[in-house]
Amino acid sequence: RTEVPLVAMWGGLDGALGVSVKPKAPPPASTPANEGTAVPEPPRRREPFNLFGGIAFFGGLDGALGVSVAKPRTEDAADRPRPTPVPLRSTYTPGRVDRDAHETKDSLPPLVVLVHGLESHGGTWDDLVARFVASERPSPSFLAVDLRGHGLSPVGDEASFTPGALAADVAACVEAHNREGRKVVLVGHSMGARVAARLCADFPGVVSRLVIEDMDARVFDGTKYFGEAWGMTGFDYERARAFKRTDDSLQAMTASLTHAAGVGTFTKDRVDGYVVRGRVFASSNGGRAVSLIQPLGFCLAFDRVLACDDMQDALSKIAAMPLSSQPEIHLWRAPEKCGESCASLAPGVAGGVEWIQSKFSERRVHDCVFPGAGHSVHKDTIELFERALRELAFHGTPAAFEREAS
Repeated sequence: RTEVPLVAMWGGLDGALGVSVKPKAPPPASTPANEGTAVPEPPRRREPFNLFGGIAFFGGLDGALGVSVAKPRTEDAADRPRPTPVPLRSTYTPGRVDRDAHETKDSLPPLVVLVHGLESHGGTWDDLVARFVASERPSPSFLAVDLRGHGLSPVGDEASFTPGALAADVAACVEAHNREGRKVVLVGHSMGARVAARLCADFPGVVSRLVIEDMDARVFDGTKYFGEAWGMTGFDYERARAFKRTDDSLQAMTASLTHAAGVGTFTKDRVDGYVVRGRVFASSNGGRAVSLIQPLGFCLAFDRVLACDDMQDALSKIAAMPLSSQPEIHLWRAPEKCGESCASLAPGVAGGVEWIQSKFSERRVHDCVFPGAGHSVHKDTIELFERALRELAFHGTPAAFEREAS
């Protein structure tokens, strides 16, 4: 494929972390994370059942330029205090339209906002966006963000780390890149889908179509992912706060990360996977290592976004809105038989796919299983995902493939 150089603003890892990054390292830019704030109990916890051709900067003009940016208005501002957004590291890639197919020469491509999942960052979308950039066909514009406490975005105030705050961060970043006020297509993968759903609930009228990639709204059980011993202790927040995102070597960094949040959390296999996927890497500056995994952000996100029922509340709120304010909902998921899917039909279980479908009319929610996909649908079936996203962004056409048993 042809690589188009990334234009990075506000410096890179050299300035932010004091290292030099190899060309294939994840996209640059960072602000320091806050440390040392007390951690409150997670909300409503229940028992279970670089980039190519873009401009990278800390979304939100407040932090980047020192100016005040008006925040999107909500219909229930009196009911929900507005969180103060954290400036996010983001990457914007301009799209293009077929001028001959539009009535006016100033027609703009649709804007697609990409929100990653837990233990990930905006770079997870690089290969997908690169395919659009390399194609001669019309392409939407893309805005990929690092959520607070992930990648190169700061954690912010721990006490304010909630789904609503994460959603407000993304909404502010969208507004900074969307001066025309167009409705956007919002794609959330895994945990990012929960943030995306909360954004739609708190900022009605901003999103035209919501893509929920391989996620449902059930309450997560940490013991399923971290083991029974973790269930006795939970995360070690003191260690998570003490973690340093740079170290003298890759070996020292992986050793530090393995012990960064307590028993069962960052296992050797999990950390080795971060190295393979470029989320922990050695720079070219004397081998100094950098981690895009922030243990504190990881712990907060699991406890307060995944291990609670906020997505159920958000979807119920969306379903109660007037149709003019509701986004279309598109469930793009892996077959359940793959063993990796986080989106289950789960009949009779609150938050499952059938529960989500029951909240909306058939014309407002579209369910599509991507054959051959694992949890990262946008990576495992990238050609199908590209085709589906292009059709949805430009024509509003729901994804549909030959159904296989899920």
